[in-house]
Amino acid sequence: MRSGRAATLISIAAVAVVAACALVFALTSLQQDFAAYWVAGAARRAGLDPYVNNAAAGAKVAWDGSGFRHSRFLYPPLAAELLRPLAALPYRAAKLLFTAGALAAWVVTATLLARGRRVSAALLGAGALFFPLYFHLERGQIDLLLLPLVLGAWRMKHRPTLAGALFAAAAMIKPALLGALPAIAGLGHRRWATWTVGAAAAALLMTAVVSGPALLREYAGVVLPRAALYGESGSEGMALHERDLEGLVDGGEGDTQVMDGRSYRYVVAPFDRPASASLPRLLAPESPSWPTSLLPYLVAAGAMVWAGRRVARGGAGRDDDDDDDDAQLMLFVAALVACVVASPTGWVMGFVWALPIAPLVLRLSASGTTSPWPLRAVIGAGIACALPAPFAGWPAMAGAVLAVAAGAMAIGRARA
Repeated sequence: MRSGRAATLISIAAVAVVAACALVFALTSLQQDFAAYWVAGAARRAGLDPYVNNAAAGAKVAWDGSGFRHSRFLYPPLAAELLRPLAALPYRAAKLLFTAGALAAWVVTATLLARGRRVSAALLGAGALFFPLYFHLERGQIDLLLLPLVLGAWRMKHRPTLAGALFAAAAMIKPALLGALPAIAGLGHRRWATWTVGAAAAALLMTAVVSGPALLREYAGVVLPRAALYGESGSEGMALHERDLEGLVDGGEGDTQVMDGRSYRYVVAPFDRPASASLPRLLAPESPSWPTSLLPYLVAAGAMVWAGRRVARGGAGRDDDDDDDDAQLMLFVAALVACVVASPTGWVMGFVWALPIAPLVLRLSASGTTSPWPLRAVIGAGIACALPAPFAGWPAMAGAVLAVAAGAMAIGRARA
């Protein structure tokens, strides 16, 4: 009884703290990633290309903060179409609604992972102590809204058609999620992986119908290759001249930017620190190339297949064992974290994909079948990811260690 009451109090306190901070961010911060979403939706409402810096080109749309001829929007065209309703709202109302949705998705994620109050409290309590969660909300990122879709797909893994549709829906917003398909296939869920590919192909066809084939070709042939090398930035030849940038400030001074008639802080302290969690950026920060951009993911994909097969073999014949299901889910979450750090556009805000590790660690360690060193490594790497980055490169290294340690913990449980 007391433990249940304590879990409830922890959950309420965690949600209250995070919600209060989120409200401050929504009212004072530009939430610069959400700004890119809102501007992209506005561009589509105006019949414009969301991948072009339309404000710099003279169009009467808001500036998303890009210092290049292209915009900061890197998502598929269908995502821009889905953002149209938000762009129809005033910027402050839209960002308040978006932030509330992210908070609700975080709570839904805790519910999806719960087998009791204690587990929900573990995810919510860990989230309240997790700096990347606050960073995610301060930037206005979209990953939290996708977490329930991805975990819903996991829960539906024995219904591969539905699981594939849910996972593809999330991947049509964040294509990097498709990088976890080797882990899904390695774990033996090949029909799920196949249906995901099929649903993604159907979404591409829908994109061609809704957004037009030209925008789809631009995304595949221009935006994705550029993002693979430079992220949301670009080469010197893509940059705007200083005189062009001066006309885009729109009344902002110093560290503020005016959006839709209101002034917001571009960055709220203490979030003015290194945000990249990308191994490709760590390998080649100044001179990105295709080898440095692809190598981390290729290594990760091979590790996903190998680890997935080990975990699947270890749990063969025990499909009804909750601990074995948790081991598989731990490897799946490790693959999601690996997709963040292996991506050229990986950011510390993406570490919210690691939040399910907290309840999984509690459940697997309580079973008494996990090896000590992977457990200690997961806890240590989790703490490293939870802290504000002390220097550039810290998030990428900490995230890589967390993905490896979580995978090792999953393998150790499967062999028990």
